[in-house]
Amino acid sequence: MKFIAPILSILLLTAGLSACSEAPKKSNVSEAEKVAGRTLVSDNCSGCHMEAEDGTFSRISFIRKTPEGWDMNIARMMIFHGLEIEPQDRRALVKYLADTQGLAPSETAAHRDILERKHNVIEQGVDPDLAAMCARCHTYARVALQRRDKAEWQNLVHMHLGQWASIEYQMLARERDWRADALGPVAEKLGKLYPLKTTQWTDWQKAEWKDMSGSWYMVGHVPGIGDMGGSMTVKAAGEGKYQTAFNMIFTDDITGAEGINLTGMGKSIVHTGYEWRGTATLNDVKYRQIWAASPDGNRMTGRFFKKDHPEDGMTITAWRNIPENNGIMSIVPAALKAGKATEIVISGLNLSGDISIPGAEVTVKQASDSRIVISALALAGATGPAKITVGNDSAPLAIYLQVDYLKVTPEYGISRVGGGGGPIPKVAAQFEAVGYTFGPDGKQGTDDDVNLGRLPVIWQVDNYSPAAAAMQDAKYAGHITENGTFIPAVAGPNPERKYGTNNAGDLKVIASYHNGTRTLTAEAHLIATVQRWNNPPIM
Repeated sequence: MKFIAPILSILLLTAGLSACSEAPKKSNVSEAEKVAGRTLVSDNCSGCHMEAEDGTFSRISFIRKTPEGWDMNIARMMIFHGLEIEPQDRRALVKYLADTQGLAPSETAAHRDILERKHNVIEQGVDPDLAAMCARCHTYARVALQRRDKAEWQNLVHMHLGQWASIEYQMLARERDWRADALGPVAEKLGKLYPLKTTQWTDWQKAEWKDMSGSWYMVGHVPGIGDMGGSMTVKAAGEGKYQTAFNMIFTDDITGAEGINLTGMGKSIVHTGYEWRGTATLNDVKYRQIWAASPDGNRMTGRFFKKDHPEDGMTITAWRNIPENNGIMSIVPAALKAGKATEIVISGLNLSGDISIPGAEVTVKQASDSRIVISALALAGATGPAKITVGNDSAPLAIYLQVDYLKVTPEYGISRVGGGGGPIPKVAAQFEAVGYTFGPDGKQGTDDDVNLGRLPVIWQVDNYSPAAAAMQDAKYAGHITENGTFIPAVAGPNPERKYGTNNAGDLKVIASYHNGTRTLTAEAHLIATVQRWNNPPIM
């Protein structure tokens, strides 16, 4: 490690906590961890961030962020200000800052999609002024996943202007005086929306942060593939770190047939008492986990994705295997066609009791306390929303006669060219076709429509517009697989294309479903674009 400032005295190091994290009656961070963390701050940051008599550091002590937010701060210090820090110290510094100056679970809830690196997310409900001022260059979540008072939000504006000298001229080319607005009404609004001190954070510091060790059961969904059920064993390794072991099996959510089995080992760390971050190698493929634990530490939700392809992953729900967690976590498939025997997989914890579906004959083929396989045959008259019951718990199930219409999800997707000898891999786009019935009112798009889940369809792509047709985008931009995965073409100028342009394209994705004598179709919009060279943890 290179020390960029003299080490301060132990008296100063232990003199006070950060201004935004007053010590609660019962601290989740030990005194030894506080001293070690403050030593790291002093050794690596105090050359630029002055330490006051009360033990606070300028700028640093007046901000709260997620683990990713703090790590991005350190990365910026390394890139722009020459900070040299050992990898293990960097990780320890992120852990300390996230634990003592993090965000409470309720403060991150609205923006987990961005933290979990979900693909094709379109942010909703953003204040128009903040969208124009902040979310043109990066996601709004990047703003909303930090906490500062008005003066510190103004400091952030000054940092933008000082770090990127041309930004004000770029912004003045727009419809407003960006600098004046940013320092005035925008900083005022942000200080009220996302203040430094909140009751949520104070309460979360006082709460008991739970040990995640134990046996967990997981369910998940992989778009275009199916659903997953499996187990995770967690062993504590000290300092909020854990060793993990996984055993997962996939089920086709259309046919109910079992597919591949994923097994492997991993390691994880929990920041701020609930922010689970993990790595794992499953069937020789490296994966990442970004999950959030419930306040009681007994349930987690989040995303599992491939290290080199964050767009390729699955949503996860995990329950700790304890008596209090009992019931159905998922059923696959979640729709039953009347008059046709269908195999259904029921996943959950501590499952027991009679199994029934009103209006259907049920035969149990396999049963354990976490996985039940049944064959169900519904009568023609038992159509519409229904439920499947196991003991005292139940879950929704749709019984239908025919599919009335389709939707393609996502409605708007993005892929990126890549490869071709370059360092940036291709980014695929995954689509699914979901079937619906009209419901009792016989109308499409109303609240009583019944979701039938993913359907087997035929996929194709076409040009989205006359301009795209003129450039033959559908010919050059890539192809779509039978599972709805759009694979973009290689990066780089293409001499066969008009103007020798890249293999980008403006496309529509078309799903066709043969429903008796009818063929149903639905479309989505796909932009096949160029590489993203800067891909930070929070976009």
